Amino acid sequence: MSAPHDDLVKRIRIFISEIGGMSINVETPGLLFDRFGDKVKIGKKGRLDIAACIKSRFVAIDAKIGKDRLKPDQQKFADAVNRAGGLAFAAWSVDDVRDKLTAEGLL
Repeated sequence: MSAPHDDLVKRIRIFISEIGGMSINVETPGLLFDRFGDKVKIGKKGRLDIAACIKSRFVAIDAKIGKDRLKPDQQKFADAVNRAGGLAFAAWSVDDVRDKLTAEGLL
């Protein structure tokens, strides 16, 4: 992840906290090395960056930078969340999050 992406994730999580919600950072797929130098895959493909609970509703948000869009696996995950009654979407700014939550009656 890039510094601008990480910064956006942090700003969104702070905003969620300020409106009385609770969020966690979701481990996105990546590759790490253990202490022996062996490759270790982390995260699950398709998960969005942030999982939150706002006014008793599950919300999943993926922070996007520039022209980035939800990848096919992320869109499948978002669709499943939305079908289950939660709310899942991509956001390029805190204002995007505010607008979406307002439209959904969560603000």
